[in-house]
Amino acid sequence: MCRIFAVRSNQPIAVESAFDGLRELAAEHKDGWGIARFEPGVEPHIEMRVDTAENCPRFIERGREYVQSLAVHIRLASVGTVHERNNHPFSAGKWVFMHNGTLKRFKTDEALRSRFDAEIDPSLRAFRGETDSERCFALFRTYLGGGNSDAEVRTALTRVFRFAEAQCDDATEGKRSAMNFLVTDGTRFFCTRRDRTLFATTSADVASIASEKLKLAGAEWREVPNDHLVTIDEQLKLSIEAIA
Repeated sequence: MCRIFAVRSNQPIAVESAFDGLRELAAEHKDGWGIARFEPGVEPHIEMRVDTAENCPRFIERGREYVQSLAVHIRLASVGTVHERNNHPFSAGKWVFMHNGTLKRFKTDEALRSRFDAEIDPSLRAFRGETDSERCFALFRTYLGGGNSDAEVRTALTRVFRFAEAQCDDATEGKRSAMNFLVTDGTRFFCTRRDRTLFATTSADVASIASEKLKLAGAEWREVPNDHLVTIDEQLKLSIEAIA
């Protein structure tokens, strides 16, 4: 289990209060952190540490910055060792991916992992670590191909969700994989919710998605229902729909 926070604003805003909330959560989610910061016209800047965010001077420093587009992940390791190679967010080109949750049986079932890898485009199988999350990102890029529209991104993310569900869940015992998958290019945010908390907020100037109701100026958080996908588009419009 991990925690995620993503925000975009029309103007630079303070996020220190939200970072303070993440630091409190890091007392439990202690296995490192990662931040993706987005600037127009360049690939996202990724920074990550294996230190707990709770008392990390660099995390505190980053929280004092004013930002326009940012994605943050604090990790509680479930699949993969505590190492920067397994830290989120994962990135490729303009895309950034974070996961809050765990795929059932992925850690222990070698045949399942082989089936998962076989579904991924061979050109995308050079993984840096061992996590289920990194494989899900590679699978997302496989399904997205050269697509870029909101509809194509939603379709690709939904396909990852359904493939992981089919491969990893145990219907006979009612064991479901937790799959809060967030993908962004810094302008648009897309996030599924399944069996982990998820909230979203939007206004004319600021929109955000987070695992918890973090303190953010003007935020009026609404809970995303289970098995739904939330989108924040280029105009900061928020939409929530059931996962097909």
